[in-house]
Amino acid sequence: MLATRKSPLIFNIGMIYRRLQRYSFSLVVFLLCFGSTSATALDSPVFYKIEYQQQQAYLLGSIHIGRQDFYPLGQHIESAFKQADALVVEADISQGDTGALLQQYGALSANIAADVNATRQVYCQSHQSLCQALAPYAPWLQSAQISMGRYAQLGYSADQGVDAYFMANRSDKALVELESMQFQFELISSFSTATQMQMLDDSINVSDAEMLDLIYAWRQGDASALATIMESQAGDADELLEKLLWQRNHTMTQKIIQLLQQRNYKQLFIVVGAGHIVGQQAIPDLLKQQGATVTPCTFLQC
Repeated sequence: MLATRKSPLIFNIGMIYRRLQRYSFSLVVFLLCFGSTSATALDSPVFYKIEYQQQQAYLLGSIHIGRQDFYPLGQHIESAFKQADALVVEADISQGDTGALLQQYGALSANIAADVNATRQVYCQSHQSLCQALAPYAPWLQSAQISMGRYAQLGYSADQGVDAYFMANRSDKALVELESMQFQFELISSFSTATQMQMLDDSINVSDAEMLDLIYAWRQGDASALATIMESQAGDADELLEKLLWQRNHTMTQKIIQLLQQRNYKQLFIVVGAGHIVGQQAIPDLLKQQGATVTPCTFLQC
């Protein structure tokens, strides 16, 4: 499997993608056609059972894009979700004023406009409509939309993402946020110009094969490959690891522990980007440090 540092938001803060796709600010709408087959029996995303102070939860690593043949997921995952009375996600996309968030965090600074145009010059020769629509926005936002456009061409959509699937099927389960939309906008927009420019360049130049490698690793539950992909995404930008992964892993772990301590729900079903539950300072390891018992779940055992 190829290691790539591309598209770091796809299994980290991809909820922003889904919200932006629904917001009418003249971005190109990608029309997708999906098959109707169910997920292959071999699919087994990284999935854990958590036990803490007589409380129980399940933790699934997601990617924020997908297609119809991902679902339903494995029986052990679907069963745990059915039994849960609360769905815990990174952010509830139904909350927050997207227009205001874009105005506050998504605008392109005039002093880097020329560099942005130079970075995407070749790409824009064959994607003029999209580039025109993206022109007023910051590099991180342009990167996100270009990545989504490329995944759309490969048959994947944020509306079919794992988080979206569970949110759409949660019925009467409580919905709990670990973060918020505003936090995620503020975090990504805080990346340095160099990091944002790297993200934009990567979204344009990553190969289709590398993009599909990420999806394959997730579907196979290949934690080692996912960790390699995530850690190599950082490149020379340490803040991608520090801000996008490690700092958030610690804060989300604390929130999960608090939810278990509060005992407001009989069973939690937690869905976070797969990059947060593999590699260094991963949430399962941090939960163990807090005294939780964390057990890997497979088709055969949980």
